[in-house]
Amino acid sequence: MAKTLVVVGAGPGVGRAVAERFGREGFRVGLIARNGERLDAMVGDLAAQGIEAAAFPADVRDRTGLASALKQAIARFGAIDVLEYSPTGTSENLRSPREMTADNEQYHLDICVLGAITAVNTALPAMVGREGAAILFTTAASAQFPVPFTASFGVAAGASLNYARVLHQDLAPEGIHVGILSIAGLVVPPGREQGRSAKGLSLMTAEQVAERLWAMARERGPVESIIGDTEVLRRYSAAP
Repeated sequence: MAKTLVVVGAGPGVGRAVAERFGREGFRVGLIARNGERLDAMVGDLAAQGIEAAAFPADVRDRTGLASALKQAIARFGAIDVLEYSPTGTSENLRSPREMTADNEQYHLDICVLGAITAVNTALPAMVGREGAAILFTTAASAQFPVPFTASFGVAAGASLNYARVLHQDLAPEGIHVGILSIAGLVVPPGREQGRSAKGLSLMTAEQVAERLWAMARERGPVESIIGDTEVLRRYSAAP
């Protein structure tokens, strides 16, 4: 029986690569993001690769709309076997600590945490008892190594990390694996992943991130994983 992956935050980078990686293993794929036209194009591209997929447009900040999209995916494909949650905000909404406001932080919390809670609560009931069920989160290593220039996102990412940790503790006895992958570096197009960024950060492709997520779902190891070199982030984070 075919299994189902739903990608929440299915953009043209990591989200698409995750859909392709799991699709090659026989998963049917549900795609959730705001841009319906982009999702339809991704569905067509996946179909050309022999991957069954469908689009369910929704904004993760609209919790009612997100829950509705997930219910549509479940109605189409049946219970979700792997839920991958990886929406990101825009760089225009990043704030330093002294520039942060309650409204701005609410934006990041809506995307990183409250949308995740909504997605899990909607998908979880039908996941219980399914062999190999997994909930995967993808974020940036600001969750572990907060820095001032991405402070507003880092606060929310840290909250999502703690949510993943306690969710893992809660669901592991039910046979549902929870994992969170933090990206320590920049995601770049294939062929450009050699070397470092101008700030010394690791470079990696979306396909490499997707491969790590596939391994996490298959191997069901530690809840927390980091891809990329954290040393530069450690230095930034520790700077006075």
